[in-house]
Amino acid sequence: MSEENNKPERPYMLEVFSSKEQKQFASNAEKGVIKGFVLDPVKPGCDSYSPGHHFHWIPIFKHSFPRIEITARWLEDKAFEVFVGGEKQIWYHHEPERLKQALAQCLDRAVTTTKDRQWLFIWCGDGCYAFNCSLEPLEDCNE
Repeated sequence: MSEENNKPERPYMLEVFSSKEQKQFASNAEKGVIKGFVLDPVKPGCDSYSPGHHFHWIPIFKHSFPRIEITARWLEDKAFEVFVGGEKQIWYHHEPERLKQALAQCLDRAVTTTKDRQWLFIWCGDGCYAFNCSLEPLEDCNE
């Protein structure tokens, strides 16, 4: 912002998180990013923000950076094998089919996490799909 005229000196990009899609849209949209793939919206019925379920937009913007590259693959049921800094961990997500779909469609090196958190971010071209995972196995929710 210029203090003389109170107008932005360049376009100001707002960060946006879609609760319906559990997706953080890219703040560099002004550079013309290309959409890579689209997932269906999250299934209705589960309103939980506990680990392994949904994200609320506030933690996404306050605690999700810096991100580090990881690898992840589906094991069985709701379990995923995740390698963070060379260490193997098992993470769980309440909507495994959606996470499996995102992992199958993303490019190599497109999966990241936030250090010391079980959060998966999968780059899809115009932003990141966000998956709040758990270290503990999950009970069935209202999927």
